[in-house]
Amino acid sequence: MPEPPPSADRTTVLSLLDGVIAHTVTPAAVTVDRDSSFPSASIQALARAGLGGLLIPTSLGGRGTSTATYAEALSRIAAACGSTSTVYMTQMHCAHPIHLQGRPDQHEAWIPALCEGTAIGAIALTEPEAGSDVGSMRTTARRDGDSYVINGEKTFISNGDVADVIVLFATVDPSRGKDGITAFLIDTEYARGLEAGKPMKKLGQKGASTVTLGFQDCRIPVEARLGAEGEGYPLLLRSVTKSRISAAAQGVGFAQGAFDATVRYCAERDLLSSRTRGAQDLQFELARLRAEIAAGRSMLREVCDLVDASDEDPTAEVAMVKLHCTTLGVRVASACVELLGEDGDRDDIGAERRLRDGKITEIYDGTNQVQSMLVARDIRLSMMP
Repeated sequence: MPEPPPSADRTTVLSLLDGVIAHTVTPAAVTVDRDSSFPSASIQALARAGLGGLLIPTSLGGRGTSTATYAEALSRIAAACGSTSTVYMTQMHCAHPIHLQGRPDQHEAWIPALCEGTAIGAIALTEPEAGSDVGSMRTTARRDGDSYVINGEKTFISNGDVADVIVLFATVDPSRGKDGITAFLIDTEYARGLEAGKPMKKLGQKGASTVTLGFQDCRIPVEARLGAEGEGYPLLLRSVTKSRISAAAQGVGFAQGAFDATVRYCAERDLLSSRTRGAQDLQFELARLRAEIAAGRSMLREVCDLVDASDEDPTAEVAMVKLHCTTLGVRVASACVELLGEDGDRDDIGAERRLRDGKITEIYDGTNQVQSMLVARDIRLSMMP
């Protein structure tokens, strides 16, 4: 893989990305969806182009880009293939907490490999009884000499069945609530007592495997801990900022992908011509959707710039962009399916795929109801003397 430039140029990164999307990601997208096949070729092509770790410093194999560049790149991948975008962003979601809180040896062991695509990563947070309420986490990590013994279950884990490394959040003491949450790095090659369930059957993003992970007396060395005991919750909060930005970027991408598919369909049938007066209502609706997508993209970039400029993560702004852009993705894709009429559910056109892929973004990385709660809380706090 070529050495990334010392300071990543946005234009260069997006130009490289567009080439990989055109030559590899887009041609494979329909097959990935139809066959529920893991998009290995697309992930490897992105990595070979030096695009595997945009937010990671160049010293660790990344590009060192801004959050805005990462979000725009992810939105373009999502527009082409939702499954690829989820695997791609999960790589970043795994590398990011390692970079934030890992030791130098943990950095060297995993981050370059995640950037190069030689390792697949996952992040294990959600549990059957603990989704947005992480304080009720029940997966335990009991200290036993030079080891921790992990017991519990995680669910809805992207890449969980193919991961080489998993960032696991567990509690060292359930009675301590959030203060007991601790992060660990699980090397799956040596993790006895870890079992991945079968990939779930899903509405969309079918090529991005999602599984349940079971831990039964899974013994890992103390050196696998990421930071100190009890430091997992602050790390989790910092991690979800990037994951919610990712979901927002996917929302914009799914909206754009559905819009582009619909425009191509209309152009092939001469429905965009000013001479086709009977299609004027269609043209006006496409104009409105284009404006909505442009507004969402601008909001996303503004919040990304705010994230990079702020010493503390802007929780409310990130919640708003996640809420707005994921809703945008579903709304635009749904409108495009309706505009296509009887052809709207044809999988060779692609609008219906973006609608299916987009729905889950309103649910994962903190449901949109949770995002609304965060924004409402910020409104209340802003009114306090």
